[in-house]
Amino acid sequence: MPPNPGPEIIWISNPDNYDPVHHRQLRREGSERLDLFESHGIQVTMVHSCDVVPGWNGAPRLWLDGQDLLAKGRGFLVSSWTWNPGIAQQLQAITRTIRASDAVLLTDGITGPEGLSTDKLAMYHHAGSLGLPVLPAVTVPFGRYARRALAAVRREFPSDTGYLVKPREMAMGFGVLKVDTLEQLSSTVDLLAPGDLGCLVQPYRQNDGDVRVYVRGGRQVAALLRSPKPGNYLANVSQGGSGSLLQAPPEVTEYSEQLAVSLDADYLCVDWLLTPDGPVFNEWMTVSAAFEDLPEPDRSRVGEALVDHICRRLGVVPDA
Repeated sequence: MPPNPGPEIIWISNPDNYDPVHHRQLRREGSERLDLFESHGIQVTMVHSCDVVPGWNGAPRLWLDGQDLLAKGRGFLVSSWTWNPGIAQQLQAITRTIRASDAVLLTDGITGPEGLSTDKLAMYHHAGSLGLPVLPAVTVPFGRYARRALAAVRREFPSDTGYLVKPREMAMGFGVLKVDTLEQLSSTVDLLAPGDLGCLVQPYRQNDGDVRVYVRGGRQVAALLRSPKPGNYLANVSQGGSGSLLQAPPEVTEYSEQLAVSLDADYLCVDWLLTPDGPVFNEWMTVSAAFEDLPEPDRSRVGEALVDHICRRLGVVPDA
């Protein structure tokens, strides 16, 4: 008899987030994560979000060229960040359809409201409720009301070190802007007003970069220090920063493990800004967080933890 096929993952991606030239380059170079999955017997099928039609016909349906992707109860990875409101609505329909089915949405990974997976404001509320250090934040209202954020910033956290403006539901450092004065912040808010991208304003804090803590089963597996280039402010490796191994400060490990337990998250990656006054929570991610920038042997250890987590969520034993 032929061997049983391994678990199958449908990875729904968003090439529309990238310049087509850059996306072709990504496809040519391949993906270390795809190689990792396939080396453990996990079959991966890449699907463009625009080709998927979510719906209902006696049960949740996710049609691709007439085929229901939910029919076999596969696992799904959905790259859910985007700056395009239309794509955001499509992704929301896709993820909600998967959640309503018997399939496993692997990019969830936590319990609680849907917004906890992607919304930084919801993350701040949750982390703050646990007593963890969180920077103050003000959301930017829509349209002609956007400048009302300025009055709240002046009142709640006037800053002599500038401000960060960041999207509430984006990743990889996209759209994060540092401004030095309230005048610059006002102009930035004016530019945001016509769009539909929800944003936050926070005080900028001098820092030594940020540390990403990888937590599996409630315990830290590894920690990566991400540092910006000299003169820059973004530590994301995808935005020009660099990564190196770090023995995470004890409080960072404790806070990260506390968050993972509170979210019932078997696999969680938590980012902390390292300021002179101590670590400050930034955001968390589940299986979509990058581990490829970790040096060995931590990269392999985190990769194995990720594969084991995915396989167990799919109800299978990972290949050795």
